[in-house]
Amino acid sequence: MRTRQWIRLDNAAKIFPAVARGSDTQVFRLSCELTEPVDARILQQALSEIAVMFPVYQCVLRRGFFWYYLDSTDIQPVVREEYKPPCSAIYSKSNKGLLYEVTYFKNRVNLEMFHVIADGKGAAVFFTALITKYLTLAHGVSASSPFFNASHTQMSNDSFDTYYDDKKHSKAVTRRNSYKIKGAKVAENRLKLITGHVPVDQLLRIAKGYGATITVFLCACLIKAIGSNMSVRARRKPVVIAIPVNLRSFFPSLTARNFFGLVHVEYDFSAASGTLEDIIQEVGKQLKEGLEPERLSSDLNRFSALEHNVFARIVPLPVKNIVMRTAYLLSRRKVTAALSNIGIIDVPFETGYVRSFDVCSATDSMQVCVCSFENCLSISFTSRFISADIQQFFFRMLVQMGIAVEISANNTETE
Repeated sequence: MRTRQWIRLDNAAKIFPAVARGSDTQVFRLSCELTEPVDARILQQALSEIAVMFPVYQCVLRRGFFWYYLDSTDIQPVVREEYKPPCSAIYSKSNKGLLYEVTYFKNRVNLEMFHVIADGKGAAVFFTALITKYLTLAHGVSASSPFFNASHTQMSNDSFDTYYDDKKHSKAVTRRNSYKIKGAKVAENRLKLITGHVPVDQLLRIAKGYGATITVFLCACLIKAIGSNMSVRARRKPVVIAIPVNLRSFFPSLTARNFFGLVHVEYDFSAASGTLEDIIQEVGKQLKEGLEPERLSSDLNRFSALEHNVFARIVPLPVKNIVMRTAYLLSRRKVTAALSNIGIIDVPFETGYVRSFDVCSATDSMQVCVCSFENCLSISFTSRFISADIQQFFFRMLVQMGIAVEISANNTETE
């Protein structure tokens, strides 16, 4: 029996329980496609061993009078064959279980996680450790390095609090309402998931030809694809893309919890040429400005200020939920879509047993998630909309540039 302990939610996590509903479950998924069918018995053994090494994830969410909080638990994670649509709700008031699930289907292993306990980069450490342990048990693969190089204390650290400076923060930037994607929606809050696998070397060569990074290039292609679906009147509003930023790249941190910021880039088709070259130039400029360390530090302090406000602390949780939900809905009016690139997935073993890694996220509109493994870059669109015109335009652009694209999609009618 472990000693029970409770953990305060980090700054980013506080809003997720208040806003998770419908298709916007605040759940994300990491997947690994193996070269052979998954052995459920071995996967369960691997999960049981790895879970002990990540006590920060072995918790349930509870409601206090002023805030939600995490409470450690002896509930053991259980592997299941995939049984529900991607990124379905994990947390509910009536279900006080773990905030992550591991499932499998044929050759694929999935980790789904409620955003309250981690972001994609933090969860990727847990997931690669799980896959490494599974292959060690199944095939005796030898890990060339430890699963992770952080202590339990470092993994559970609230890095927002660590780097909060109450004397340095900026005012929020006022942004106008953005263009909103519209159309008939998939039934029962399901998500349309379309994933494209492309060779990293081909994509990188094209991006460099435009003088852009992969993130800038893909963001510009996304904006161009959204623009292709806009009416003349709709072009009066800018297309705004929210880009999560891994703050571990700017502030030393080994936390396995949330530690990310947001950079918003926008493009106004009514005031610009709309060419891919022009969009790339504008996205690159805005993203560079948003990633300046001083800007990121100021934003971190501004977002953390509410948590440290003595008056906000004494407001009861039901009132906080209403305020946070309202603020979230207002902020969504200023974002068209999101693009999240969690970067390279590294594994400490011979990779002959793994084909690819993928990542996707729940959304109430459209989100693109990107990761790469060896020479395979995964681009996953999740969307509430039946139409796939934007996704089709996006991948056709890549093909027309000479980039090979392998497409897969879920069936929202039979899930």
